Amino acid sequence: MIYVCLSAEGIENAGKQLGEEKFAELRIDLVKPSLQEMTDFILRRKDVKFIVTCRPGVFDEETSMNYLRKAIDINAAYVDIEIERGAALSKELERRALDTDFIDRTQIIVSYHNYKSTPSKEELEELWTKMINIHRGDIAKIACMVNEPFDNARLLGMYNVHTKRYVVAFGMGELGKITRPASLLCGAQFTYAAPDFGSATAPGQFTVSQLKALYNTLK
Repeated sequence: MIYVCLSAEGIENAGKQLGEEKFAELRIDLVKPSLQEMTDFILRRKDVKFIVTCRPGVFDEETSMNYLRKAIDINAAYVDIEIERGAALSKELERRALDTDFIDRTQIIVSYHNYKSTPSKEELEELWTKMINIHRGDIAKIACMVNEPFDNARLLGMYNVHTKRYVVAFGMGELGKITRPASLLCGAQFTYAAPDFGSATAPGQFTVSQLKALYNTLK
């Protein structure tokens, strides 16, 4: 699955970026909808599987968490919370999701972003263990800047027999671009792409049309 990252300010503009796509990451910190606008948007587009995330720096912690809590209450497919925000908050979201009556409850993504480098194999494995076992994520998202080709190998090496159901790992930057389609071939449940009309949300993102074409070529 390829998730298009909705980043345009204003929920109507985000809706235009979504178009007819069926998988989307809603960046609350960039779109800046009201809580009610987010709720109405997700409920109106029940044909779409949403990842809801709110990166730090725009809203205060409690406001950010309220968006994620509400997303769980209306059964968004995933909510994403950064590992830096601590295990207590991710565990709270897990408990909230488990307390719902939905057959397919919201899954919790615990995410790690490193915009400078790719950690060592041992550090990546330690991160994954912490994200799944301590922070109680259903999926560990690991996105790192790739500075040399072997960084790609370390990231794609995360898709081993034990972890591949529970990890989405890929590289950022020009050298890391290939890992975005390659991660799907290695077993990732999904990857991310920029909208065809609008800005990328991370260095090295393909547009959704480019990524679909590249993935179809590779497979």
